[in-house]
Amino acid sequence: MCLAGRYRRQRALSGRVFGLGVVLGALATALPARAEPFCAETNPWSRLPSSGENFVRPVPLTLTALAIVTPFGFTTGLDHELRLVAQRDSFGEPKLEPGSVWTPYALGAGLLVGYGVSIALDSCAAQRVLAPILQAGFLTYGVVGILKLGVGRQWPNGGKNPSAPDRLDHPEDARDYAPFQRGVGAWPSGHTAVMFASAAAFRASNPELGVLSFLGYPLALGVAGGMWFGDHHWASDIVSGALLGEAIGGSVGKSFSEALDVPGLLLVSPLAGGGFGAQWSTLW
Repeated sequence: MCLAGRYRRQRALSGRVFGLGVVLGALATALPARAEPFCAETNPWSRLPSSGENFVRPVPLTLTALAIVTPFGFTTGLDHELRLVAQRDSFGEPKLEPGSVWTPYALGAGLLVGYGVSIALDSCAAQRVLAPILQAGFLTYGVVGILKLGVGRQWPNGGKNPSAPDRLDHPEDARDYAPFQRGVGAWPSGHTAVMFASAAAFRASNPELGVLSFLGYPLALGVAGGMWFGDHHWASDIVSGALLGEAIGGSVGKSFSEALDVPGLLLVSPLAGGGFGAQWSTLW
């Protein structure tokens, strides 16, 4: 009964993860758009047809195909072996730290609040930066939720006592799939997918920032590492989530970059004591 209770709580938490994405998406859609037409196409629901067109290009489709086939390659034994590397040979343990679990939620809530503030201030520049990240996050939540329900992959420690000495002695769990029978399954990693989608959307929608447009990727990698070392996901769940998030986020970001420009200027100049300084100027 104790083990069943733990498994039910894990599934309930996963359900809340998906539910939170739906709620955030509904709230963002309900936000009124102001300052039209100057702020046209700076909403999280703007440019959806263009995002779809960008998604069916070769690179996003290739990334998506790789995301789909990754579990087939890893379930030959690699997923289990990589779990042993993280949990037995390294410092990993179940629920190692809470940061990687809550970061996507905190980021999503912060972006939503920031978008609401940008509407209140009539800041089209801020809306234009936040809109592609929000759209990529909402779309990724929806796609990941459907895949989790449809594939129904077993969680690494699903239904087992995380303190049991033999918890790592079940390689067959990596090959346990129950389509439409398990509820919210492990594949793909939603945490990883959303973080990479956000990072990719920011990068692709702000190409003029250069190297600075890649700032979201270290955070995405940190969350992905937490999913692995914390025994939340199989390695292939994480790899697939990253590939899928990159495909969706890059497509969304490109659609906004094609239609809109950020009114501002990035200045990079050398400092007297060595190094470089960067300054970004924009209109509010």
